[in-house]
Amino acid sequence: MSLLALRAKLDRLSEQIVARFRDRAWFALNPAIYVPGAIPIAGRPELSLLEWSLEGLERYHASLGRYEVPDQHPLLLEVLQPSPVQRAISLPRLPKVPPLPREVLIRFYLDLLPRLCKPGDDPHDYGEVAYTDADLLARLNERIYLGAFVAYYKLEREPHILSLVGQPEVLRAHLRDPDREANVLAQVADAAQRFGCPTALMIEAFEWIMARALDLQVCFLQHFAALRAEAQSAAQG
Repeated sequence: MSLLALRAKLDRLSEQIVARFRDRAWFALNPAIYVPGAIPIAGRPELSLLEWSLEGLERYHASLGRYEVPDQHPLLLEVLQPSPVQRAISLPRLPKVPPLPREVLIRFYLDLLPRLCKPGDDPHDYGEVAYTDADLLARLNERIYLGAFVAYYKLEREPHILSLVGQPEVLRAHLRDPDREANVLAQVADAAQRFGCPTALMIEAFEWIMARALDLQVCFLQHFAALRAEAQSAAQG
């Protein structure tokens, strides 16, 4: 995969995310879905229906081998089992960097929902809404985590950027691509208009998403530089 191909994947994912926000906007807010214990789950009283749905979705994806692919990372790593599915993987296996904490992503999502959905609570829709929520969170997580691969391909193109890891803000500024960011936001605005989503809200959401992906780029390069320094020290020692 090249940086160009990776950006095409990111653009497809952005389109899917806007479409799923449109799907979520069809339903009322349904706040009970997000409160642990508000919707009883036998044997799991500590979970909200959102958490239960996300756990089920990621267990299913894990069973198919999704998280064996290096550019994928689950939100609930601690509950997943290895997949029995065997397949050849050609993407490079990058040094693992911590993804955006799921609590941060979920809080961003829950703060956005009241501005997207009409108020109200309808138990008939709980299942479909919880599934839509979980699917959206998984897509948002993937969109952000791909920042590590963006950083990897930028590093291949510009090896000297490792010299900036000790200056995070300088590195962050160097990694930014204002033209690319403007292009992404223009595509998001177009998708929002086509899908009937609030354009300003979608742009605001993607500005946040791209900022978190940029955070991950910085984190990945700092981690990569630290691992390289350790390897060089061990070789010399």
